Amino acid sequence: MDRQTLLVMLQSIRKNNMLGPKTGDFEIGIRIQFAIDKGLIKRSKDGNFLITEKGTDLLDGKLNWEDV
Repeated sequence: MDRQTLLVMLQSIRKNNMLGPKTGDFEIGIRIQFAIDKGLIKRSKDGNFLITEKGTDLLDGKLNWEDV
């Protein structure tokens, strides 16, 4: 997974509650599954995506990409 692709998606979820634009060569389903598998996002009860504490830490620079 491309770091920048994932960061754009996480930033969009945090700010806009949306998945955001396609970046890189990764389809939306691949991005979502990767982020869920790594504990960066989770599904809300109504089916939207919520950024987790781990996802927030990645965006805020508290978690290195290599540790994802």
